[in-house]
Amino acid sequence: MTLLPYGPRALWVRYADRADKAAFELGRRIAAAWDSESGPEAAGCVAGLTSFVWTGDAVALSRVRDWWGHRFWERIPEESIGGRVVEIPTAYSGSDLARVAEQSGLPVGEVIRRHAAPLYRVHCLGFSPGFPYLGGLDPRLATPRLATPRVRVEAGSVAIGGEQTGIYSVPGPGGWNLIGRTAVRLFRPESASVESAVLLRAGDRLRFIPVESCSASEASGPSGDVASDGVLEVVSPGVGLTVQDGGRPGLAGYGIPPGGAMDPAAARWANRLVDNPEDWPVLELCLQGQRFRVKREVWLALTGASGGLPGRCSGWSAFRVRAGEMLEFGPGPAGVWSYLAVPGGWNVERRLGSASSLAKAGLGPRWVPGLCLDVARGVHPVIPGFTAGRRVQMSEIPAMESTPRIRVWPGPQWNSFSVEDRERFVREPWTVTPQSDRSGYRLLGPALRPDPPDILSEPVLPGSIQVPASGQPVVTMPDGPTVGGYPKIGIVDPADLRSVAQCRPGRTLRFEWATAVG
Repeated sequence: MTLLPYGPRALWVRYADRADKAAFELGRRIAAAWDSESGPEAAGCVAGLTSFVWTGDAVALSRVRDWWGHRFWERIPEESIGGRVVEIPTAYSGSDLARVAEQSGLPVGEVIRRHAAPLYRVHCLGFSPGFPYLGGLDPRLATPRLATPRVRVEAGSVAIGGEQTGIYSVPGPGGWNLIGRTAVRLFRPESASVESAVLLRAGDRLRFIPVESCSASEASGPSGDVASDGVLEVVSPGVGLTVQDGGRPGLAGYGIPPGGAMDPAAARWANRLVDNPEDWPVLELCLQGQRFRVKREVWLALTGASGGLPGRCSGWSAFRVRAGEMLEFGPGPAGVWSYLAVPGGWNVERRLGSASSLAKAGLGPRWVPGLCLDVARGVHPVIPGFTAGRRVQMSEIPAMESTPRIRVWPGPQWNSFSVEDRERFVREPWTVTPQSDRSGYRLLGPALRPDPPDILSEPVLPGSIQVPASGQPVVTMPDGPTVGGYPKIGIVDPADLRSVAQCRPGRTLRFEWATAVG
């Protein structure tokens, strides 16, 4: 039980080898001890099945090391499993049910009986908002995760991944074996607080109740109704359009990713150009195709990948637009993500402490033609009337290299990869695939083969480079899973994650170790 570095801003520890009752109770005692000792300036803490990750600056992590050395959790009395008992009606008709049966050597009916028999324990929440990792699965039903994760799994899908079972709480990618479906909603983004938004808690007990069928899980789409007035009207959201601000740090324990801008440096500059605080909401534009109709005169700032608006402005500049103009954003010379700021910030509803969109969880506006975006109410920065425009100095604009070199730190499972694979990882180029988004960037290159190929699910940080059974790495991005079960060969240095984000599909990148490894 030794704390190990997890990149420059985190510490990682595994405290057990199996996700059994003893590990569950020990993890609860460690978490309770940390909660009782830590203060508001303490490092953030996220639990996995048999591991913890603390995040913070150097001072906060130094305090974690000191706290860990004193083994404060040994002073916490043994806790009973406790928690509520929650019943989940489940229709066992998943697309992977037959494969689980074949893997186990059992008839399908017996697989269903064995899966529904236990009273499971919620060990932790993670991967996506409200996703429960359940302990107590019959060992005969353990089934390896898929070699290549699916791009999309529907909310309410009941699944098996290795020795755990769980329920997908929101739509999104996933590599577990789908065996059933429930209509129970595990995450409600319309709720006023994170406590009411998430159905389950670590320590709850859960039982699956077999039913013949269930209606589709009641899904809540992105929030925000179409307004009739504002400064910009959405004509087309193009390839992708979201609102981003400083994100939702500190909610990973509920499975809620930090979010925020894919290129924070560009987002900060957009706000600076119109005299906003750096973390105010901006529009994040993916690649091209976004079209807006200007409803009334306003200043805008554009940064990031966009090459600007022909005849109107170049990129990395602030400019004035007038009522009736049409703004259409094409592809820039390089990069993926661009940012549009307005003095005062965009008037977007804040949910769970942030205005950032998380489309798969139903957070953020509905990007439909006719949606009008307005400036937030309050005191707005005033740009002098004689100002013709503003532009970021060339020396301040972050580079978008054709083949960036990305600094990485060894990941928690670095030693699970052979010397040859670790050398190949930094020697060979990697190509960004089209199956890349705000959750993760999938890379194509020589296959890496960790041993073992799966691990007990543990906390995942943005920038973590997970290697599924296919051997093709996935770089976790701001909307990515908070807990995962694939080995991690490395983690991207936080300062370089924006360079990964700005690599278009088809572009290559190279990794280099940020610290000496041996």
